[in-house]
Amino acid sequence: MSRNDWIYLGLSALAVVFSVLKMPVFPVNDPALFEYFGREMLHGQRLYADLLDVKPPSIFIVNELWQRLFSDDYALHTYAEAAVNTAAIALFALLLRRWKLEAWALGTFLFALSFSLPFPQFDYTQHYAIFFIVLALYLSARSRNLWAGAALALATTFWIPAALSAVPILVQPIPWGQRWRLAGGFAGAIALYLAALLVSFGPQLFSDFARIWSVRVAAHGIDVNDLYHTLRFSAMGPAIGVLLLLLLMVVRRPIGAASRFALIWSACALLGTAIPPDFFEHYFLPSTPALSMAIASFRPTVNDIFRRPIFAAAALWLAYYDATIVAANTQRFDVQAKMVIVVGEWIRSSIGSGATLYTYEYLPEMDLVAQANMPGRSSLLDFTRERFNWPRFPEVIVFGPNDIPRSILKLKPIVARTRTKSAKYVPVCADSTGRFIIYSTPDLTGSFHCKDRTIVFGTKS
Repeated sequence: MSRNDWIYLGLSALAVVFSVLKMPVFPVNDPALFEYFGREMLHGQRLYADLLDVKPPSIFIVNELWQRLFSDDYALHTYAEAAVNTAAIALFALLLRRWKLEAWALGTFLFALSFSLPFPQFDYTQHYAIFFIVLALYLSARSRNLWAGAALALATTFWIPAALSAVPILVQPIPWGQRWRLAGGFAGAIALYLAALLVSFGPQLFSDFARIWSVRVAAHGIDVNDLYHTLRFSAMGPAIGVLLLLLLMVVRRPIGAASRFALIWSACALLGTAIPPDFFEHYFLPSTPALSMAIASFRPTVNDIFRRPIFAAAALWLAYYDATIVAANTQRFDVQAKMVIVVGEWIRSSIGSGATLYTYEYLPEMDLVAQANMPGRSSLLDFTRERFNWPRFPEVIVFGPNDIPRSILKLKPIVARTRTKSAKYVPVCADSTGRFIIYSTPDLTGSFHCKDRTIVFGTKS
């Protein structure tokens, strides 16, 4: 190892450390939902029957494990999830060394940087899928294709398009026996996985999952707003742009075996962002190791900057722009997490754990902090546009912090109705809950401690 190799590895380690330091103090958005599902599964709720979502079971099983091991100490959750990411980066370094890439340390740094810093949180399905994808490609590089197939199967149970990662392996000039081992390992691991699910959850898991997916397919469409959000407001879009510009800066002929492998892997990873065609920011995470390997495979030098200065300048500007988005999103997620902790703990201290709580916006972290139960909102209900068709009426409704209907701002009683039932709600501690407006059933209003909240929440600005 050269001095530069050590420098790049040190910078890779710093990227991991910074990724932990910039994590919000509490999970928000999808990671909060996964944690909520894990907690509820730990307490007897049934996946795809009581807890409705379209993702394969693995992400929820992992979060049930985090809940079992660490309970509500979410700092420990963060460290465990960071350890998974660190292991993926270490395996990636071994993969590049196995391919005998001279710029393996630079490639590792590019992966560590683009994988760790642009994305605001850990614990997405793609984080775990990437670990198993890189493990599979490393095992295949060592001609252990039976185990590589098994690792790729596990990656697919987190993120279905991970199966495309078999393509760069299969297009190599490898013996047919190795191809069959890869297929056998994949099929065997999937069979064992399904058998384990059958034993652990029972046959209804599969029928419930099929029912949820039938609803999703019937209601799904292409929403270009997701792609616009990823490119304009997320740091992942610019991060992928930087990697693509760097690749265009260094690519040249002849294209060797490692470069061909990495370019095919990159094409498959980018194709996976459109399966299904949602283009969410986390769908772009699996492209980071593939593009990083492709860049490293061309042995970048300073001469590449002078050979194609336009790409170099564009990459530098986009990297700066990306850094500003990372800083803004880090602050935004931290503020949101802290606000939700205050409100959620206040709700729990006022009416106790186990209440049924509904958030008008997508705030699963509120249910997690308040140790409350969702009234039935899920991706399934959202797909069918039956957002308020609750199986049971909530006791508390939370509006805010960003999207509050004008009728709610009037702070007047509201009535929720289904086809057969209705329930009345009244505002709680009006003008004392900051950027949130809280409604509850009339019998609970006396349980909330309003006077203590004015100082904590401040104004609605």
